[in-house]
Amino acid sequence: MDNKAALRELLQWKRRQLDPTDLGWPPRHGRGRRAPGLSQAQVAHLLYVTERTYAQLERGEMAAPTAEFLDRVARVLRLEEHERTALYVYSVGHEPPRPQDRQAGMTVPEAWGEAVHCVVGNASYVNDVAWNVVAYNTEFVRMFPRASHAGPAIPDRNLMRYMLLDEAAREHHLVNWETEWAVPLTAQLRNTVAQHPENEDLRRLDEEVSADPVAGPIYRTKHVAYIHPNGDTRRMRLPYSGPVNEPAHLSRCCEQHAHSQVGDVTMCAAMPLGSPGARFFVLLFKPGPPRRRPSNGALPT
Repeated sequence: MDNKAALRELLQWKRRQLDPTDLGWPPRHGRGRRAPGLSQAQVAHLLYVTERTYAQLERGEMAAPTAEFLDRVARVLRLEEHERTALYVYSVGHEPPRPQDRQAGMTVPEAWGEAVHCVVGNASYVNDVAWNVVAYNTEFVRMFPRASHAGPAIPDRNLMRYMLLDEAAREHHLVNWETEWAVPLTAQLRNTVAQHPENEDLRRLDEEVSADPVAGPIYRTKHVAYIHPNGDTRRMRLPYSGPVNEPAHLSRCCEQHAHSQVGDVTMCAAMPLGSPGARFFVLLFKPGPPRRRPSNGALPT
């Protein structure tokens, strides 16, 4: 089936599901149209366009429908998020620039919580679109700096706030914080705030990071095009929880924190379908010296 046929079937199917009387039209009596649902003329009326204009879209003959027009069609026909995505793909060849639901990405199906617990031996977690951690495994809790003789704990439910604003993250946990972590993290934050301007958690993060004396100047001046960290490798210090006879490569970042080991962490990321902007992560940590970098000095991806 080509895109035109798929678009036609999608829109006709959604029209058949809507009862005109629910949208203000009187019940049908006597002769006339007996097909269920809305007619093309009724859809066009709700869209404030001519019947010919809407018919062009339904036939797949509208040259370049705008995002505004497609979103109006999605609202009039009461398309679900995945149906709206199909509308875009069939009519313009790509997914919508942003989700229709303002809260999209703020909830993640419970099954992802079970998925992270199936990951053994590597830190794994899921965060929503605003970097609030919603599910994690035991290894994730153990990756944060901790005082000697203290138990593992997550220092902040919001991972972006921790990585950019927490002193322990900047000074002890995330090695080469300013060059390897802060620049791509602030670029990620800037991009996500622009995509979700009405998200209160992101708005608060934007204000806090911008006002911070350390992260703020980087956030305001380093305009880097960077969206997600999938495949990135960066330096990190992880607490050591092995036997008492400590390996020779262990060290102390400071007197406050327990022994730890420095190494490369590679971030494997995926997006839970239906939660745009949320991320599922598995972190692969390899202690030891840095991996060899490409000749241009960039981190391997």
